[in-house]
Amino acid sequence: MEKYKSKLIGNILNQVEKWKDDARHIPHEEVYRFVHSIKGTARTVGLDELGEMAEALYEKMDGDGEFLWKWEEAHLFLQNVIGYCLKASKPAERPTILIADPDASLLVEWKEYLEERSFHVLVSTDMEKALDTFYDVKPDCLVLEEEWEGENGLSFLKRLQSSGQKLLTPIMVISANAERVNRLHAFRAGADDFLGMPFDLEEFFVRISRQVERKKQYDELLLMDELTKAYNRKYFQSVFAKLQADLVRRKETFSLGIIDLDHFKNINDTYGHVIGDEVLKGLAEYMKHHIRPGDIFARYGGEEFALLMPNTSKEQAKNVVERLLNGFMQLKFHGDALPFSVSFSGGVIQVKDAGLALERVMECADKALYEAKKNGKARIEAYEGEQVDFLQSIKVAVVDDDEIVRMMLSEVIDKMVLPANKKIELETFEDGKSFLESEWLESNDRYVIILDGMMPKMDGLEVLQKLRSERRHDQFKVMMLTSRKSERDIQKALQLGADDYVTKPFKLLEVEARLQHLIKRVM
Repeated sequence: MEKYKSKLIGNILNQVEKWKDDARHIPHEEVYRFVHSIKGTARTVGLDELGEMAEALYEKMDGDGEFLWKWEEAHLFLQNVIGYCLKASKPAERPTILIADPDASLLVEWKEYLEERSFHVLVSTDMEKALDTFYDVKPDCLVLEEEWEGENGLSFLKRLQSSGQKLLTPIMVISANAERVNRLHAFRAGADDFLGMPFDLEEFFVRISRQVERKKQYDELLLMDELTKAYNRKYFQSVFAKLQADLVRRKETFSLGIIDLDHFKNINDTYGHVIGDEVLKGLAEYMKHHIRPGDIFARYGGEEFALLMPNTSKEQAKNVVERLLNGFMQLKFHGDALPFSVSFSGGVIQVKDAGLALERVMECADKALYEAKKNGKARIEAYEGEQVDFLQSIKVAVVDDDEIVRMMLSEVIDKMVLPANKKIELETFEDGKSFLESEWLESNDRYVIILDGMMPKMDGLEVLQKLRSERRHDQFKVMMLTSRKSERDIQKALQLGADDYVTKPFKLLEVEARLQHLIKRVM
């Protein structure tokens, strides 16, 4: 049944994309048949919610109409269906697990077992490197061996605790010594779980899964503003990044709005901060029930809120926020005296440039907000100026003596989607010696290197050893390509400081997913 669900969702998105690309008016009969088809098929394949959306739209339509739809009108009418399908079509991100253990052979076994069960696993045989990776990646779970040569693994936990950062990542300590005293020491040092070795791999997986699920629940709580229950800035930033990726991948522009309550200081001064808080909560509650499905409303700070509107033009965004303003002004708040109403001013911007960072977008929207305030408040203005931002390059190298592998990996890298203000600068090398002697390497930039284990002149392990001994530790993220039969080479690579590895023959989707993780760590 899953393949039929995916097929239906794919067909819907393809038809919507076709209408958008055709740049023509759409006959009403086409839209009517489209909605009718979804209504009839969605429930059949088990997509009941989608079926209900389509039925609600179908009830509003006249099957005998002969008029034409503009693309913007059709998109607005179908926005619930489109939003549902876009959300359903995106694959779930795999949780990231970091395992730190001096035994490379065990790391290889655990990594393979957990990745077959939908985790993304990073491993390290070096405690210092594991510490760097922990802060780089912020994993969903840390698995830490207690016994290290010359140092106790619990000192790692104490260093994390003393860093002053609040630890929300669950930590599992593993040890061959599972005596009561040892377990108590681990829990006192900050461990959330303890597992004695040798252990059953299925139990290992289940216990990690429980910790990951718990962290997911914590994260969801942390993404809400405590007072208003609107999303907070952190979540807003993450959704902005996803919309940027859609802009690059599908050329889907979006709009952002900033709204600021008018005369909010006077409200606090007149009615007190308790009533002021009620106004903030009232605005958030109103928005929660009146924004469009798929739009994201967040508290950005103080009395300032922000709104993300996918697949929305500047004109549509202005209309949407004006509608919200008009409705909000009808609400009544109650102080000590007579009921009073509140307004807000807003600025909107359509994001069309793939090189814009959030800070720049907010700055532009804020200029439009300033114009709205200056022009009398209780109004919405759209930003009309230029959208310019700095574009940052990330250097990626493929070092492999096989020309076909270099071509395949280059195609994967060229198609990768990055945040809109980032771009990849790609170079390929047929051996390790030419790579190390390249002028392209002589900069203080940060690099991601895909490095084949076996090459003429200088193999990948030699290249890795030179990089780690001669360059800054944080300048390079290295992914090794190795044979399934070369377990010793995998262990050696991990001991030399490889950040990840992929065994040949590999799947391109797997390489792409791992590269995405490494590239995020150098941005």
